[in-house]
Amino acid sequence: MAENKTERFDLLEPGTHVFTGTVKVWRGDYGELLTDSGVTVPLTTQGHPPMREGARVTLVTRKFRPLFQVEKVIKPD
Repeated sequence: MAENKTERFDLLEPGTHVFTGTVKVWRGDYGELLTDSGVTVPLTTQGHPPMREGARVTLVTRKFRPLFQVEKVIKPD
């Protein structure tokens, strides 16, 4: 069965999550952020320029099961 656009977008949960922390990995379409509270958040980074490992950032994300899709980088260092 062919996947239509609405089915694809159902993978994104409504609402956003904001995380602040240090970039652990940011390569290609995948990244990881170590938050200030010590949680590692897996990210899909498609469409965003690479960030250097160790950079401090605040990210606005949407839950993209099971990852978080980066919607906006607020403050790279």
